[in-house]
Amino acid sequence: MNVLMLAACPFPTAGGTQVLIGDMASALARAGVRVELVTYGVGAGNLKAHDAAVPYRVHRAPAVPGHRRLAAGPTWRRPVADAGLAAAATRAAHRARRDGRPFDLVHAHNYEGALAGAIVARVYGLPLLYHAHNLMGDELETYFATQRARTVARWVGKALDRTVPRLGDATVSVSRHAQRRLRALTGGQPIEYQPPAVRYGPPARQLVPSQVLYAGNLDGYQSLDVLDAALARLPDVQCTVVSRTPWSGRSRVRWVLDQGFESLKPYLEGAQVAVLPRTVPSGFPVKLVNYLCAGTPVVACESGAQGLGLEEGVWTVEDGDAVAFADAISTLLGDGALRERLAERAAEAANRYGWEAHVAQLKEMYRGVVANAGTRTAAGRKPVSHPTWTEGVA
Repeated sequence: MNVLMLAACPFPTAGGTQVLIGDMASALARAGVRVELVTYGVGAGNLKAHDAAVPYRVHRAPAVPGHRRLAAGPTWRRPVADAGLAAAATRAAHRARRDGRPFDLVHAHNYEGALAGAIVARVYGLPLLYHAHNLMGDELETYFATQRARTVARWVGKALDRTVPRLGDATVSVSRHAQRRLRALTGGQPIEYQPPAVRYGPPARQLVPSQVLYAGNLDGYQSLDVLDAALARLPDVQCTVVSRTPWSGRSRVRWVLDQGFESLKPYLEGAQVAVLPRTVPSGFPVKLVNYLCAGTPVVACESGAQGLGLEEGVWTVEDGDAVAFADAISTLLGDGALRERLAERAAEAANRYGWEAHVAQLKEMYRGVVANAGTRTAAGRKPVSHPTWTEGVA
């Protein structure tokens, strides 16, 4: 199988989506799939060294002057970067066909990736699989401050949710919530489900103890106001935040610069409680899987927990309930036996999110998309059903 993968984001970075895409491309390549990944001309670290070390080929769009931001969110330079992404993907598809090694399909991540991927798919007659990591109707407004801007962003986001998945032959979503919403919005478009997998690796050699840990970006959709309000009720509790962005909340925390996953592990495994205050349900937080792999009990809002509960080591509270969030943290910190039970359950639940099963499912999806590729009509690509697809790893 030959796959042209599009990642419409700075790459690589420590962000959950970028880590997931990189691990996915690597796992597929090691499983015998030829993967060529097209992404932006910006990312963290030494890009040439990264691109030479990974087991798949990387094509980069031309760097856009001033476009150095690694965090998610709209900027006026992003459309220019997306145009470059579409051009780079078209060149990669042309080169592959010229060399007698054409791609079998396009696998596009994020909304801009789907838009660029649709261009390549139409030009070269390739089926398109869109990987939905979020819903813009839920997330886009969180990047804006004024009510007017948030209202416009919400309207634009919902319009994108209705239209972008229709561009391809099928969609795979990382969350059940997004799967249900996209099915309803697209009138029966094939929307499948696959939660994230992680490549955690061996445990840390040395732990960095803390009472409470939050790891990841500090963007608006993470609902960090809930955590901030909960910590204000727990003045004697120490919280460590490991992120690329300095903490700007009112509550005092110990902020640590995220210097890569291996440097994060000692914090993940050394924490008594990990927290996930996210109330936006459309994406599956990769940090949640990392918490489970570390064997750390989790306190989470219901939307962020993605259906996991105490049986998986996750104590959930109602979305936005900072009082219940604080109470859960306090209870766990005061009950070592309960923490130990939840830690064991978390470690057991982590086994569901390994790459071996996920790669097998992805390869099955690829075969279904290629075998049942939509037929060209005057109105565009007509999606068809994929009866052999599984419902994902629960």
